[in-house]
Order: sequence, then structure tokens, then C-alpha cells
Amino acid sequence: MANRSGFTLVESVLAVMILGIALGACILSFSMAMRAVNTAGNQMAAVHSCRNALEALRTNSFSSTALQLGAGTFSNATISCTYTVTTVDANTKNISVSMPYRNYIHGGFSTNTLTTSLVSTLHP
Repeated sequence: MANRSGFTLVESVLAVMILGIALGACILSFSMAMRAVNTAGNQMAAVHSCRNALEALRTNSFSSTALQLGAGTFSNATISCTYTVTTVDANTKNISVSMPYRNYIHGGFSTNTLTTSLVSTLHP
């Protein structure tokens, strides 16, 4: 009787199927990781833009037209975002800056909002 060693067709097909499932899972996890990295990069860029806008708005005087109550748009050469000014009391204003960014994990857009308070005098 001849010694026949090797794999049968069924064993080979099962091995290919298991390998395909494992590679598919690896590709799916890599794809999800890349979406998370891209979303995090977009979110950090939006935070940086909000900080830049807040700092630019803080350079205005407390009674300037840029810091009047209501909503407005801040834009310069690289960013464009919206801001809202509210009054807490006679010496304090709150400024909220919002910047949308592309969210690849959930699809669509998300928004970062940063808020700061401006005080006209520390010791009235």
C-alpha cells in the first residue's frame, strides 16, 4: 500500500476560508483605525482653529464691536468659525467659538466648541 501524505481538497478549502476570514478581520480593523486617526486629526485641527479664533477675539477691547452681544463669524486666511458673545454681568462676557470638523467614524460632521470668559477689570 502506498503512503499518501498531503492535504485533501476539503482541508485545503477550509484552510483558505479560515485564512480569508482572518485577513478580512485584519483589513477591517486597519480600516477602522485609519478612520479614527483621520477623525482625530480633524478634531485636533478644529480645536486649534477654535483656540486661534478665541485668542484673536480676546485681543479686542471689552467694548469693541467684535465683542457685542450675539453671534458672528470669525475668519482669517486659514479658518472660518462661528462665535457667540453673551453677558454674564457688567464686567464679564462669555465667548463661545464653534468649529465643525469631518467625522469619519460616525459619518458627517461634528463640532468642537470652546468657551472663555472676558473680564473688563479684575478689581472694579
